[in-house]
Amino acid sequence: MSATTRSPAMTRSTPTIDRRTVLRWASGLGAAAILPSCARGTLTRAAPGDDVTLNNDNPTWAPGFESAGEVLRAKTGHGFAIRAVPDVSSYQQVVRMSAQTDSTTDLVKWWNGYRLQDVARAEIFADLTAAWDEAERNGWVDPSLRESFSYDGKPYAVPIYQSYYAVFYSRPAYQRLGLEVPQDWDQFIANAQALRDDGVTPILSAGASSWESLIWFQQLLIGLDPDFYAALTEGAASYTDDTAQEAMAIWADMYEQKLFSPPDSQVTELPGRFAEGSVGMNLHGVWNANAFAQAGVDEDTFGLFLLPAVAATAPPAVVTESGALAVTVNAHKMTEALEVAGAWLDTDVQQAWVDFLSDLSANPSALPPVQPVQDLAAQIEQASPVLATRYWEASPPVLVEGNVEELSAFMTEPTLAMAKSTLQRMQNRADAEWDRWSM
Repeated sequence: MSATTRSPAMTRSTPTIDRRTVLRWASGLGAAAILPSCARGTLTRAAPGDDVTLNNDNPTWAPGFESAGEVLRAKTGHGFAIRAVPDVSSYQQVVRMSAQTDSTTDLVKWWNGYRLQDVARAEIFADLTAAWDEAERNGWVDPSLRESFSYDGKPYAVPIYQSYYAVFYSRPAYQRLGLEVPQDWDQFIANAQALRDDGVTPILSAGASSWESLIWFQQLLIGLDPDFYAALTEGAASYTDDTAQEAMAIWADMYEQKLFSPPDSQVTELPGRFAEGSVGMNLHGVWNANAFAQAGVDEDTFGLFLLPAVAATAPPAVVTESGALAVTVNAHKMTEALEVAGAWLDTDVQQAWVDFLSDLSANPSALPPVQPVQDLAAQIEQASPVLATRYWEASPPVLVEGNVEELSAFMTEPTLAMAKSTLQRMQNRADAEWDRWSM
């Protein structure tokens, strides 16, 4: 996932040129250079008939978009013509450089939080206030989610999905050892120790060279104090503060106890290893339940639970992740694209979508036909946890991407000394990037 390119000329000595202007120039200049050679092809030309084009970075989602598109066509008269760029970095470049030209798609899949803000202030996405108002009136979405899809008080996207970070666990391994779903942090650690003592990898945790290094960092922080996590990701707290130090110390201790897999492990291993009972648990986005479905693994093989808070005084909290569906300002079919965005969260549309995705929707009435995911939805409804935006979207992109690399390095050398130096480097980057963000 690539960061936003920032011009060296964007300094405080040039106050008459604001960041929004620079981003618009960058989009135009980049498009002028690249579009003649590639973006005027089949990827971005208008769809025939009444359909609208949708660009995304996940080609495997095409069947799901097509199913949802059929329902949309029945409701609005417009379905999807799917485009996809499988490389995330290339995808982001195509969207940024084509969105203000006549070679854009009508709709694009993006990210929420600061990643949405980063492009919304470049004025390449359309205002979706009407779509949000309609969804809220119909009870299709939790109004509290609106802020993470907004910039300067206006929403510029609607949620494509609503996923949570929960613990996948191997039912065969749990049943063999007589383990129960943990009700507190001590029981969770005790379960991991029992798995370890039985020769089972307690927790598969990837991230040596990927974004997944953020998963345990964000989880330990919200488990200690979700308010601190919110302050940290908004630049109002320091990575060197006591809570961050405590989170890293707990993480290092878990490694010391041999509760984690090697950090170069892959979550693609999970379905098979859960089935054989050689891995006990994995903390991940619930969207990974689709991997079990695709692998043909029986639902009796895995379950899901919300990880208990680390601190006894902390409220229940869960990390949430939502893709974003946006309309480009130069959409070939603006009226039709806005109608589709306004109907995307309709319960019937979302049911068709989650039937494919095996994950949860921002519309609570649409549940996938996957029992462990339905069970988790019930847990979330009962616990009413604090919702924390995933770290990847919770702070400025360059800050997050640099800090994710720091966390990956820590996972390969998870010592207290490394933890301390990692947090200091993360704070140094935060000092610089928050300053740049405000330009």
